[in-house]
Amino acid sequence: MNWAHSLLLILFASTYNSVLYGQVDFCSKLNQPGLIFCDDFESSDPLSDRYFEVNDNGGEFGQAIDVGREGSMGIHGTWQAGEVNAGGLLKSFGRTPSNYIGKHASMPDSTFMEIYWKLDVRHQEGWQGNGPAKLCRALTLANANWATGAMAHLWTGGPNDQYLGMDPASGIDADGNLVSTKYNDFANLRWLGWKYGITPMFADQEAGKWFCVEGHIKLNTPGETDGIFEFWINDTLQKGNYNLNWHGDWNANPDNYGINALFINNYWNAGSPVEQQRYFDNVVIATQRIGCPLVSTSVLSETFAKGSIIVNQYGFEWDIPQGLKGYILLYSLLGQVVQSIEVNNIGFCPFTPEVSSGLWFYSLRLSNGTMNSGTVMVP
Repeated sequence: MNWAHSLLLILFASTYNSVLYGQVDFCSKLNQPGLIFCDDFESSDPLSDRYFEVNDNGGEFGQAIDVGREGSMGIHGTWQAGEVNAGGLLKSFGRTPSNYIGKHASMPDSTFMEIYWKLDVRHQEGWQGNGPAKLCRALTLANANWATGAMAHLWTGGPNDQYLGMDPASGIDADGNLVSTKYNDFANLRWLGWKYGITPMFADQEAGKWFCVEGHIKLNTPGETDGIFEFWINDTLQKGNYNLNWHGDWNANPDNYGINALFINNYWNAGSPVEQQRYFDNVVIATQRIGCPLVSTSVLSETFAKGSIIVNQYGFEWDIPQGLKGYILLYSLLGQVVQSIEVNNIGFCPFTPEVSSGLWFYSLRLSNGTMNSGTVMVP
């Protein structure tokens, strides 16, 4: 047995259970620091037992077998041709301003000034119309009338609406006054800067693939402009803004509310051009970075502290400290080397055409003796 086969057996034994466990076990196996909420949609309990509001779109939005990752339970939502609103889920957490909003809230006695959220999304094969407008948003519901503070929107934009973008807004003015009076009170919102990402997840060739989307919002320190909004797709940072004034000094009052809701939207302003479906799975809310272990792997070692390697469904991206060089090897499950890449400085290399859908192993070796290894699931 050669060294490559030996390495692959070790990697397979150490990573198979953590990466390829059935999706029915996603939440129970998730070892997430700062976990607030997780839903892999495997529970037989109704969605209304976990979310404070569910729009089932007349039965066309809800849980179903074989629509989640790896054939697990998931959420399906169907747009009819011309339909705008095809259902959605509203989840609350932390302190909320009413019993209705607080129904089934996770950790209802906490106040969250910073959260990460993650969900998996897929559009059916043959999807038409590019991006379907709204995807999700984290927000501050500031009173019982749903007046909103921070609104961290993730929705469609960019060339031909093929990209996901971030569109932060706030119904609290820069001096800390709540001026919003209701949900989507557009006349009283401050829009803080639209940016779209770098991954064309809504392009025709991406239809049928799973994408892992993660957002991060941190409210500003009262009176400062140090708020954050950023998002990733398949562990690749898309865009970020790090000097936001979400709330002025509104949060200096401990009676006011932090981030307390996540809305998952199936809403298409222009309506769907045809009848078609999209699917959701594995919703997570936490106070620390979540990541996308089922889609890609990021490795950062102690001896590699100023560099990084990111592996996602498109290929390898690296940032190597000056003076170091090395190589990346990509292996099949049988230990066959299918790609070898020399690395130094900053770069990106796509997978070769031989890399088909499935699980692959990789290893990184640098000239200072650093070695990292991991797995990537290519959709």
